[in-house]
Parts: sequence; C-alpha cells; structure tokens
Amino acid sequence: MNPGKFDYANALNPQETLIMNNSQTQAPIVLVHGILGFNQLTLGGSKVADYFRKIPDALRSDGHVVPEPPQLNPAGSIKERAQDLKNYLESNVDLNGKKVHLIAHSMGGLDARFMISGLRMADRVLSLTTIGTPHHGSPIADIFIAGTEPVLSHVMEHLGIDIKGAADLTTGAARRFNDDVADAPGVHYSSIAGRFEPPHFLGETFGLLGFTHDIIMKTEGSNDGLVSVQSATMTERPDTWGALESWEANHFREINWATDIVSPPSELLSNAIVEKYKILAAQVVELGI
Repeated sequence: MNPGKFDYANALNPQETLIMNNSQTQAPIVLVHGILGFNQLTLGGSKVADYFRKIPDALRSDGHVVPEPPQLNPAGSIKERAQDLKNYLESNVDLNGKKVHLIAHSMGGLDARFMISGLRMADRVLSLTTIGTPHHGSPIADIFIAGTEPVLSHVMEHLGIDIKGAADLTTGAARRFNDDVADAPGVHYSSIAGRFEPPHFLGETFGLLGFTHDIIMKTEGSNDGLVSVQSATMTERPDTWGALESWEANHFREINWATDIVSPPSELLSNAIVEKYKILAAQVVELGI
C-alpha cells in the first residue's frame, strides 16, 4: 500500500465495507405508500415518523440503498398516483436512471402496477412486491362509495378532499383494472397478504379494524381488516406472480405500526415486522444484482 495514500476500504470493518460496496452495486429499494399515506411526518423541521415506520433506516443499516420514499397524492386515483411515482423515479437524483425494486403497501401496489405497464416504466423496475394490496378490491371500499351521496362527493371535492382513490379500490373497479392492466415481461411480481384476528368479548369486536375485519370475513374470509387474503394475492396469474407467505398482521401492523396504530405499546417496541422487511429486502435484491 502506498504509505502516502490512506486506504479507506481497509480501514473499514467488514460490515462497513459490505455496505459501501452494496451502495455502489445494488439496485435501490423504493417503498411506496398506500392511500392517505405519506413518506414521513415532520414537526418543526424534524422527522417524527415514517409511513413505513422505522423500515427505511433498518434497511439502510443492512446495506440496502433506500432513497427517501415518494410522496404520492394521498387519496388521488390510481392513474394520478402512478404518474406521481413515475415522476419520482425520473426526477430523483439518487436514482439517476437506475432500475429499482418496488415494495408497495396497500393501494401503492396498484399504483406501481399501473405505472409499470400503463405508463411504460417496465424498463426501470426489476421487481414489485405488494403488501396488503387490494388487487381484487375491498368490500369496505364498496360500502364507502355506495354510502357517499353525489352531492356530498361534490362538496368533498370542492373542499379539496379527493375520493377518487377510494372509488378505484372497489371490487368492480378492481375487475376492470385487472382486465386492462397486464403484467410486464421482465418484471418479477410477488404479493404478501396479511391476516389477523381482532379481540372479541361477549360477541362484540374491538379494535380500530375489528368491525371491518368481520364484514370482510363474512364474504371473503381471512383478512387484515381492510383487504382479504384472497384480494391481496394474484393466484389467477401463476406465470407472473408469486404469493409469499402471509404475515400475521393487520393493515396497520404491515407497515410496523401497532394493531391499533399506537397500541398495544409492546408492538411499537417489537422488531418482528422490521425483521420481515429485512428478510424481504435480502430476497428481492438477489433478483437484480
């Protein structure tokens, strides 16, 4: 070694060297939020929370390249949100034309599917893994849209409250979406479903997603409180989609929040969901390195 030149690589420990090398060779992992989501919340200029709670930093600590997630229109239509995602991939300097792995929660999986095929972005995507995505819609969206009067819809839109996203999550809209949106050759597609059992006492269901869980259970079976296992998987497309093992988690828990968002506190302290993402990230990067 040249005594006048500091050897940075040899000065690092093996884990640091691995992280440095991975940052130069791995395809980035882009996390895509669902409806009413955000990339991160800030207060006074300081980060308070991520939508994918603690997930980006955990993956980065393992050596994965995880840019700040995109901010999509929180409740816009699939087409609007897909365009937002495309704009993000094309303008983010950290991506700079690189191919990426997409890990998308809830509606984010539909946005990603439309972006890949409908907006011709397959050449930028190595893989898409969806978590709790209503590929076949959700009965809860059906109920919400059926109960929204046209006049109320107009008022909500006038106030800037967009409900087009919810309309795209109905079972009827999902059927049309699947008829129109084909899978792109060369992209590896995988899905993960969530399931949970809410607490019951004297015949009453408790928890934020307990009531919706029971509604879905009657018609579609096991679910995460908003999306059934049946809807979250694409078993009818075995040639292009792989169904990964379901997670024992409700829709909030799938992104490392607690079952009732902030309770029980023990779930906020647990690393169980973080570990699932770390394992998932290790699997997806093998597809593109």
